[in-house]
Amino acid sequence: MLGSFYNEIFINYKLDAESPEGKEFVKRHPIDGVPSFFYVDGNEQVIHKIVGARGVLEFLQEAEMVGTYKKYGGIEAMQKAVKDGTASKELLFDYYQTANAETKPLALNLYLKSLPTEELLDINNTLINNISIYDKDLMFRLADEIVKFSHTDKFSDKKFVSSFSFSIAFPVQYMVGYFLSQSINQGNEQWFNELLDLKERFNGYNGWLLDGDWKIQSGRGIFFATPEYIKLCYMAQNRVEEETFKTELVDYMSKLMNEKPLDSLWRSDERHALEFLKENGVKGHGPTANHIFSIGDITAHNILKWTNYYWKISPSNKKVKSQCAQWVNYAYYMNPYNSGVAVLAATWLARIGYEKDAIKILETAIQVQKDMKNDNPQLYRTLETNLRDVKNGKV
Repeated sequence: MLGSFYNEIFINYKLDAESPEGKEFVKRHPIDGVPSFFYVDGNEQVIHKIVGARGVLEFLQEAEMVGTYKKYGGIEAMQKAVKDGTASKELLFDYYQTANAETKPLALNLYLKSLPTEELLDINNTLINNISIYDKDLMFRLADEIVKFSHTDKFSDKKFVSSFSFSIAFPVQYMVGYFLSQSINQGNEQWFNELLDLKERFNGYNGWLLDGDWKIQSGRGIFFATPEYIKLCYMAQNRVEEETFKTELVDYMSKLMNEKPLDSLWRSDERHALEFLKENGVKGHGPTANHIFSIGDITAHNILKWTNYYWKISPSNKKVKSQCAQWVNYAYYMNPYNSGVAVLAATWLARIGYEKDAIKILETAIQVQKDMKNDNPQLYRTLETNLRDVKNGKV
């Protein structure tokens, strides 16, 4: 099949690099390895070259690319135009289309930067969803243009706003959050601060900006948290700015617990789902149950992480213990249906001498699962085992 296809569109010729004819060819077109495959035009100008064996599908794909390369004078000329910054929008699109997996993300950013604003923010520009590598110029331009566009007359059309938010604004916001998470994990303070500035550019956006720190969702990302929350994540992850961290965590937790008291879940839009599960049970209603169980999960885990760091860098006195116990209790009781947090919180409390609080958390976790008619034996086994260990001082 491959031979027939190539014979229809190319004149195929094989050379031995050690033969006299082959040696002459190699002088004109050096090779980096064998086998090497050259796609040349009638003037012997190299349009494309590949090194190494390929499968049938790969050779078919390479053949499709040759037409694109020839349009711009060959792959080297095409790459030179990209490097020199003289490439047209059309060339950059073709460059993106033909790029391999390694260079495709960079090629995409170059193409998107070449687009006029009207095309860049077009709700049909699905390539926005494919951004995966950070480009400062592109991301800051997107943020500024999205904010500016959100104050035009088009944003009076609710249907359009919904499409724009889903197709353009959210993908960009999500990627800002993704890059923020990367900078936190890498401990790259300069990049982290730059990304906080980028997030701040969205403050004028006439659309959705915050989910509420206690309801951060993995599918939406850290972009939708407050800057204070994000900074605490950075300091705790990278063990930096100890005194600043302690001061800011105390202030932050006081504010969060005042704004979101422990009955907030029942007073939220989720109360109907909670009442439904208590009445009908979780069996057969997995998606609803999983949603309820996961509310606040990310923030609860972060509070436990922050508290652990705070505990390690603070004196082991009664005041610090009490403060930490209060935060850990809050991390669990903000959503008592999260059994995973129950185990972690109870274990932590038991280790600092708050066994009664630990026992209460685990007993509550068991009871609320019973209230929802949850018949998962493994879940109860885990909770009951941890309860037994706390009571026996084995944590």
